[in-house]
Order: sequence, then structure tokens, then C-alpha cells
Amino acid sequence: MIKKIYSSCLMMLSLFVVLTTFTSCDDDNGVPVPFAIPLSVETTVPFASVTTTGYLTYPEIPLDLDVDAKIKEKYSSLSIDNLTSAKLESLEIVLKSSTLNGKLDAIKNARLYIKTPELEKKLVATVMNNTSTDKIVFATEDAELIEYLRSKKNSLIMEIQGQKLLADEFTLMINPSFKINVGL
Repeated sequence: MIKKIYSSCLMMLSLFVVLTTFTSCDDDNGVPVPFAIPLSVETTVPFASVTTTGYLTYPEIPLDLDVDAKIKEKYSSLSIDNLTSAKLESLEIVLKSSTLNGKLDAIKNARLYIKTPELEKKLVATVMNNTSTDKIVFATEDAELIEYLRSKKNSLIMEIQGQKLLADEFTLMINPSFKINVGL
């Protein structure tokens, strides 16, 4: 009986050690866990909104995100070459100011794309039926963005569909967060 209890305890301890080893979050001996790269970009854009069924396209908003530097900050022995996955985790646009006191509820629907000089634009986020006056929270697409984040010259392109007539100039804070995976 004591031998059975001892055997059971030893098996439980072994299982605990194995589980702890494989679920460890340190990067010394294993593959690093995914991590987020939050970013904030302030931009001023001439803003116009019309109530049509079409979308208006705005000029590119440079991100110039250096993912290689962000990976090295977190894992000094890794680089952009170790990037195995990159996706947009979240995105919001916050109105900081408006020349004519306009509000973001002038935007009914919006689409956001990522682009590099070498790659075509790719849809990464959308919003439908916006009613918020000061912040727009986008629903992100499940799009793989590795090649877009390998480039240090990446940018966002916004297309909007209006629900109110408005001509103004907005200062916006664009807050994307990218979830990336790196491996050995």
C-alpha cells in the first residue's frame, strides 16, 4: 500500500515537472510566447464626409513600424528572421481635436488597410454603423501580416463612408496593436 502511494506521488510530481516545463513563459530554453506590439500614431487629416453608398479613400498614414527592433527589445537573440506570425490584434482611432468641432459620428462605416511600397493594400479592420463621437473601435480581420511587418515602410489606408455631411480637419490618435509570434 505504501509502495502504491509512493508510486502515485512520484508520478504526480513527474507530471507536474513536465507540465511546468512545457508551459513556462521564459525565453531561455524554449520558443518565446506571442507578444503584442502596441503603437500610437498621431496624424492630422483633412476630413470630408458625404452621405453616399461609396467610400472615400484617405491618404496613407505612415506607421514605419520596425518589428525587428521590437523583437530584439524583448528577445535579444532573435530577429525579424524568426517571425512566424503577425496579425492585427486591435485597433482604435481616437479624435484628439477638430478645427470645426466635428465628431467621428460623421463616419458610418470604415475599412482600414495595411500597405508597403512592395505589397498591395490588404484589409485588416472594419467598422460598421459607427455612432461614437470620439472613438472608433474596429473589428480586426484574421489576416496574416508577416510580409507587411517585415518592411519598415508600412502604412495604413482608411476608406470611409459617411452618415453626416462634414468638411473639417481632424487630429487623430491611431492605436493599433499587433500580435506577433517568433520562434527559433
